[in-house]
Amino acid sequence: MVKKANFSQIKEKVAREGVTRRVFSGEKSMMVLNTIKAFAKPALHQHPHEQITYILAGECDFTLGEDLVRLGPGDVILVPPDVPHTLTPLGQETIINLDVFTPIRDDYL
Repeated sequence: MVKKANFSQIKEKVAREGVTRRVFSGEKSMMVLNTIKAFAKPALHQHPHEQITYILAGECDFTLGEDLVRLGPGDVILVPPDVPHTLTPLGQETIINLDVFTPIRDDYL
């Protein structure tokens, strides 16, 4: 069975003020398209999922454990399970990024 979608047609959910997401999920992995407004400041957090983040638009500082990395369009970063992380948008640009999680995050469904 083929499971296919177009992100533009997936219902957008508000995660918190200034942050929306569109979720496409299989049984063991998921992709999440995030839109993060410049004023939104996601909190430092961690989870038991492995995460790969791909930046599509905008620039941000990405905190991963003790490290701080500047990311922009085309950059990708691996977030191991249980490592504290967050991103901070730079300037007035909206960040658009694609996250891949394994296993799936039930809290995003």
